[in-house]
This record gives sequence, structure tokens and C-alpha cells, in this order.
Amino acid sequence: MSTPPSGHRHGAASANSVADNTESDFEDEISCDEVDQDVEAPTEADIMTVTAELVFNEMPSHLIYISDDDETTVLIDRETLVDRFRPELIRVCKDLASKDKLPDTIRQKLKYAALSHRWLSVGEPRFQEMSVERNHQSTRPGFIKLRNFCRKAREYGCRLAWSDTCCIDKRSSAELDEAIRAMFRWYRNAEICIVFLADSSSISDFPEEVWFQRGWTLQELLAPPRIKFYGRNWDELSCSCNDKEDHSMLEALSQVTGISRQNLLYFSPGLVDVPEDNKDQDIAYSLIGILNISLSVAYGEGERAFRRLMEAIMQACREWQILAWAGPHSPFQASIPRSPLAYCAFDEASTSILLPDHYIMDRPSKLGDPFFTMTKRGLELEVILVEMMLQQPTPRRPGGTRKKTQAIRFMSDSASFHDVTARCDITFLPFSQWAVAIVNYQADESGKRGGVGKLKPTNDYLCFVLGSSIHSAGWKKVETQKIVTIRTKREVYQPVTTVWL
Repeated sequence: MSTPPSGHRHGAASANSVADNTESDFEDEISCDEVDQDVEAPTEADIMTVTAELVFNEMPSHLIYISDDDETTVLIDRETLVDRFRPELIRVCKDLASKDKLPDTIRQKLKYAALSHRWLSVGEPRFQEMSVERNHQSTRPGFIKLRNFCRKAREYGCRLAWSDTCCIDKRSSAELDEAIRAMFRWYRNAEICIVFLADSSSISDFPEEVWFQRGWTLQELLAPPRIKFYGRNWDELSCSCNDKEDHSMLEALSQVTGISRQNLLYFSPGLVDVPEDNKDQDIAYSLIGILNISLSVAYGEGERAFRRLMEAIMQACREWQILAWAGPHSPFQASIPRSPLAYCAFDEASTSILLPDHYIMDRPSKLGDPFFTMTKRGLELEVILVEMMLQQPTPRRPGGTRKKTQAIRFMSDSASFHDVTARCDITFLPFSQWAVAIVNYQADESGKRGGVGKLKPTNDYLCFVLGSSIHSAGWKKVETQKIVTIRTKREVYQPVTTVWL
């Protein structure tokens, strides 16, 4: 076979290379054409569909529209909001390369600021007033606060604002119910949460700031990813645009609330300590969004609201930790605490039972009764029941008075259990029989009711103190000031017993 001259070899290679490159370019053009054909520019219908989904599913039912000069505000509902922004949204979105960009583009145009504040006793603007007035030049303190809030909202590029004083039509039970259930989500979806602290001039005033003592403060602090604090004269309390990115602010917030920096920054629905509030129903309603619980709203029900919330949680929760509380019980149900403060009733000895790694060696075994349920007889719960003897309270000294609350020791006939000490109100203990009900025992592997529970001597176990008498049917839960725990002296296997509390 003859070999072509050197020059011909290079020429052939060059020609082949050109042909290959041409073919590659042609394939790239085809590929790009195919991609372009797959990507559709949004139509007007696409734009308005995405807008409606955002407005009706993720935004408040009423918002304040702020004019460009910050002087005119008008309260608008969702339908009006869609109509008002329709021309602008179509103009901005029609040239987008892909429908995938619609949600972020529309959300940026419809971003809103949310106000967190402490209500004034008088003078706050109401829904009806906002509905009929367009220029709010009132000198009432509440209107002045609202105007300052709207100006701050505009500084953050928001033409929409939301305040709980005037953006909820409380005459409508349906709207009020939706607002309470969705409020956590509304604060989370806000572009910025603006907090007005009327009693503070600096973060050093936080320990005395009343805003931190409100039940509603919890979700308003945890939900928004961006938050900005202003003091009594609307002065910034930090140099940051987002106070959740300010180290000193986070440290001050964590110290005054007891909430970890991790939860302040990355909170997702779960159980945390709740600041005390002076309205029983507000405590319950402020937790609906945080706990992701569905609960109807009935203002005026008082303490019944927290009882209903706890019943709803118990229906959704099958973890024994929901039973780890102490102190006064609900007047309507002995197995439900009177307020969230009951979950703070730990002392140094009992705190360890809730540590995440406390029962790491027991996993994947189940702890406690996963089938507990609320019935007409009360909370139906399987426990390890240990009968106890009551050591008589300290007698009253001559001429003195006996303390109303004392630490009482309960002793077991069994050689397997240590004594139990509980601080109780001894003025009314009408029981002749005593027992402790151990809650978080290790359940057997059968997964059925009526099994055998296991206890290890290395663990502390949550228990209730129970009392019974000839005048009472069944066991009654005894109120204790702190959560009670018990420990065994050896490994124990014991059949579980069903109690109704």
C-alpha cells in the first residue's frame, strides 16, 4: 500500500478536522434548538395563575398598600391585590425565558413587611377605620406607629405591609380563624418582620421589655427569616439589615428568651418553652402554627382553648414526652396541664430524662405506650404500676404552722425500687392507697397492648404519683410541683396496667 506524501497527510487530517467540527457545531445547534423548543415563555394566563396561587395560599387576607410617597395607604383584600398588580406583573413577566422563573419574580414584586409590636390599650387603628380612610393623618398613637411602620417597610422595598391590629376583619369568624391558624406562615413568608419595642432604647433594655412576655411573641420571633428591631423612637437597635445575622442581637435574644441561637435561626415546628401570657386562649392560639396543629378558634373560651390544643396534640403525637409535665392541671381534664409552663417543671434530677441520647441503647425499641388516647373516662394509658406507702408528712411544731407544700417520700414494698420523693400540697390528700405510674418503660417487641415492660437500673424513669380511696373509682393523678422520676435497683420485667387519668 502506498503512503501519501507528508503534505497530503496533513491536508487530509485538516479536512477531517474541519468536517468533524462542522458536524459538532451542527449537533450543538440542533441541541440548542431542541432545548429552546422545550422551554416555553409564560403566557398571561400562566402569570395570573401563579399570582393567584401565591396570593390566596401564602399571603394574608388583607394587606396595606403603601403609595410611593409613603403618605397614602389603603387596605386591600386578595382580589384587589391581584387586580392592582396585574398590569405590572404581566409587563415584567411576559419576557421571562421560562415559566420556572415566575414564582420568584412574582414573589419579589409582591413582597410585604409584617409588624410585631405590643398593642396599646387604646388608640390602635382598627379594620373598619382602615377600610373607610385612605389618608391616615390621625394623631392617635396607634396611627403614628402604623405610619412609621409603613415608612420602614418602604425602606425595605415593600409596597405591601401587614399589621395584626387592622388587617384582620374580626367581625368574620372565618377570617379570624384563618388568620390565627396561618399567622406563623404569614410571618415566615414576610420579606421582613419589623419589631417595634416601645420600652427599649438599646438591647440592654431587653430584660424589662414587655414585648418578650407576650405569648404571640414566640411565633413572631421564630417564624421570619429576616427581622429588624426598632426602639421607642423608631431608632435601629443594631447596625444590621437583618438582626438574625447580628451576633450581639442573637446573644441578647437568646439570653432574654432562653431560646437557643439554633432555634432563633433555623426553627421548624416543634416544642419549645413559651413566654407567659395573660390570656389563656392566646397562649393556645399562638401555638397553632408553631406546632402545625389544626384547631378551630372560639374567642372567649378562655382555658378551654389550651385543653383543646393539648387534646389535638395528643391525637397527633404518640411520644411519651408529651406527658412530662407537672403542676396545676386543666380544670376540665386532670391529664392535661393548665398551661405550657407545666413543661418547665424540671429540676436537676429529672432534666436528664429528656436528653436525646439518654435512651440511645434502647433504640429501636419503643418507650412507653404508643396507643395512649383521650377517652370519656380520661387519658387511657398503659403504665408500669408500682404500689407505694406514704411516709407521713412532717408534723407541725408546737406553736408553729405546718407548711402547705412539703416534700413527701413514697416507699415501695418491692425490693426492686428506690423510694420516690415528690413535693406536694398536703392540705388535701384524701387517699388511702398510693402508687406511681411509670410512663417511659421499654415496651416489648410484640407491639400489642397488655405486654410486659422492662426497666433498667441505669435509667431514670418519668412517673406520676397516683392516689386512690374507697370514695373514688380508680386512680387519680396527684399534683406535684416538679416532674417525678424513679429508679430501679435491678432489671425489672413487669406486666403493664391500664389506667384512666
